[in-house]
Amino acid sequence: MKLKFVLIFLLFLNQIKAQQRNPQDSGRQNYFSELKTAGKLFADDFYPNYAKFYALTEKKFVIKIDSVREGFNAILNKFEHALAPDFVSVQRSEIKYYFDKLLIDYPLTHYIYTGKKSKKKSSIHEIMKGNLIALNKPELLGNSDYFNYVKSFFSYETHIELKHPIYRSLDNQHLNAVWKLIPQFISNPKCQDFWKAEYLYNHIDNNGIKNIQSIYEDFISTCEDSVLLKKVADVYSEDFEGRRGHLIKTYKTVGDFDLDMHIFLPESLMKDKKRQVIVYFHGGSWSEGKPDWFFSACESYAKKGWVACAVEYRTYGRHGTLPFASVMDAKSAIRWLRKHSMEYNIDPDKIVASGNSAGGHLVLCAALADKWNEKTDDLKFSPVPNVLMINSGVYDLTDQNTAWIRKDLKNKDLVREISPNYLVKKTMPPTLIIHGSEDRNVPYSTAQKFVEEMTKAGNTTIDFHTLKGAEHFIWFDPKYSSEVSKLRTEFLNRLEY
Repeated sequence: MKLKFVLIFLLFLNQIKAQQRNPQDSGRQNYFSELKTAGKLFADDFYPNYAKFYALTEKKFVIKIDSVREGFNAILNKFEHALAPDFVSVQRSEIKYYFDKLLIDYPLTHYIYTGKKSKKKSSIHEIMKGNLIALNKPELLGNSDYFNYVKSFFSYETHIELKHPIYRSLDNQHLNAVWKLIPQFISNPKCQDFWKAEYLYNHIDNNGIKNIQSIYEDFISTCEDSVLLKKVADVYSEDFEGRRGHLIKTYKTVGDFDLDMHIFLPESLMKDKKRQVIVYFHGGSWSEGKPDWFFSACESYAKKGWVACAVEYRTYGRHGTLPFASVMDAKSAIRWLRKHSMEYNIDPDKIVASGNSAGGHLVLCAALADKWNEKTDDLKFSPVPNVLMINSGVYDLTDQNTAWIRKDLKNKDLVREISPNYLVKKTMPPTLIIHGSEDRNVPYSTAQKFVEEMTKAGNTTIDFHTLKGAEHFIWFDPKYSSEVSKLRTEFLNRLEY
């Protein structure tokens, strides 16, 4: 949540810088100079303290935001006489929607940090009503601040829509909900095509194509924008092709949800020798993500003679579940591999589990979270991997970054049962932990604490590597990805895998 706010504000400042590089006159340059100063003052105050500000009462929060908005508008008014009318109009629109977005985020964010719901009738809801007409203005689609506002608007409306019981048994819940909402609020064909393409493309990109055929066909048959059609069709085709050429097995059925194991086998199973297996768990804050992200890595390991697997598990965006369900799925997946080891010539004592971010958390919990097991699991098979490899993993679900998980829990401390820093034990398998010192998504200190506590408990097989200066996405950051790959290879070689 904090990173999301920071990125939006950085985008706002980058727009200013981009326009400043091509100033039409000194008036515009002076305007941008003063606006940047005001923006930095606001950012330095608001973003480091976002949880505190969103915990304010609605009245105090609105006063805070509107006072800053007035300051930005005052700067624009000061230089208006020296600026082109069209430029002034665009600037007013950007300022309006930037701060309206902060306001529209208030009801849900306030609830996350306080557990208190804002009143139904409020000034914020009146702002939302007043902006409804703008949803049908194609000329605003290129305005990034308007874009972010509309995304927050649909996030709020989707939250309400998902309360209907019909969604509980549906896959891709958030996509289904927003697909229903878009035509309710947007009638302009160009705007409707734009937002449908935006949500469908992002869903495929971040969640995959499983069980979205009817929505995809609806878009293809109704969209009149050839550019948007191609954009969505291309990403759909890429995922469709990626799901061919390997085995897809259901490792668990939970209610109406079938969860898949994507299995990549070597060309020859070499019946005289059981194969080690690597199983990947994707990241995505337990809210999104797809096994497809690891298909290339799986293919690479299969060529080296491994059995490689990528796991689909329940997420908040698709299934409406919290990380507790994800943890149970991870444990079920490892158990399934051991149970079916004979079918795929797997060595059940050589299972390497790997995960990035939230996926790293699931790998850790497969080994540590003893209390969370699916009722249908065969408990005679161990869920503990033989080797763990964690990139930028999550170790503590009691902090501000994970407050959304706890908002509806009666017992807020329940997350400790799936927080590795509260599950310290002596029986840890060989584990590789890699974490960036400047990780803003998952504080480095939480990884450091985990390693220290596990070492104190008597674990001697934890290999901890700090990447100085690295942020969160170390597995594909060009500055660090090769080092991450090297550390992983060396670690497995030492274990003779």
